[in-house]
Amino acid sequence: DYQSNFPKISSNFDRQNYKGNTEKLDNNTGKLIFPKPDHMPEPAPYTVIQTYADRLRFNQSKKGSSIKLTEPEITTKQGLPAVLYVKDEVIKDLAAACKYTLIGKFVYTMLRVDLIRKNFILQTQLSGGVKIAHFNSRHVYIDLDNELDYNMVWTKQIMTIAGQVMRIQAWTPSFKPEEETPLVPIWVSLPELPWHCYNKDFITSLLSPIGRVLYLDYASINKTRSSQARVKVQVDLTKERPSYIWMGYMGED
Repeated sequence: DYQSNFPKISSNFDRQNYKGNTEKLDNNTGKLIFPKPDHMPEPAPYTVIQTYADRLRFNQSKKGSSIKLTEPEITTKQGLPAVLYVKDEVIKDLAAACKYTLIGKFVYTMLRVDLIRKNFILQTQLSGGVKIAHFNSRHVYIDLDNELDYNMVWTKQIMTIAGQVMRIQAWTPSFKPEEETPLVPIWVSLPELPWHCYNKDFITSLLSPIGRVLYLDYASINKTRSSQARVKVQVDLTKERPSYIWMGYMGED
């Protein structure tokens, strides 16, 4: 039979046929005899179907971190409602969740986000995840999972996505698309650095007056070059940078 070759399609609402547990007809009385309660088969489990909104709410509740903010002051300004927050809580505490965020800026009109995401992942070989979100016709937010990926992507400075140039910029809480970011990565050389000081934690504190240390070059990490250590540092171009840094010991002149 042609139709008998098709698989049977059923759901958990179908009545199950359990051998040995179905009702029987009593030949003497003509009544149905049902199985005892302890032999009754268990009902089929319900199938729970989650909507996209349900999954989204679950992910947000799972990943969201609670930040305690001071109760804002509700007032008015120029006849309109105004909500005033503690500045440090907004600039520092809330922004801490975006510490691995970068900006992708296209020279011309931006491509589709799915195309950007696909090309970005192929070119970067990330160790963690990435979220890329559209901001406007020329900018995207790039949220990375860890410091290693952040430093690697940002120091690229420029990427080519499907033939279009995308510049990589550091994100700050004061980001404005019409303004260029003052944060850039530069190489800093430390000539004649004592051999025992080739340590990232030490160098990070040593260069703190200049900027934030991103990473040491390969030769400095592996101590295969003793003449100088080379360090990639994030600096703010709007601030003056010293040409030299004194290194000494507490309690000594």
